[in-house]
Amino acid sequence: MQDITIAIRRYFCVGIEQQLVDRMVRKPCGSFVLIEGPEQPGGLEVEESYSLENVFSWLQECPWQIERAVIARGADHCALI
Repeated sequence: MQDITIAIRRYFCVGIEQQLVDRMVRKPCGSFVLIEGPEQPGGLEVEESYSLENVFSWLQECPWQIERAVIARGADHCALI
């Protein structure tokens, strides 16, 4: 099984020229990780562990910036629809 992106947040921040992209990911073991995109081109992504409660809080912050993924499970794979 692989990591599954459940939501993406796209936004701009003062002082940073490029659009920032953060992803909420569910790991195969059932844990959640927020992967924050780099603030500068070529920068590193930052991963932070989240509890299920914190995932729901994150989804409620600035909901207009969030693209939610809908997951469909087939017989042998998961796919984003």
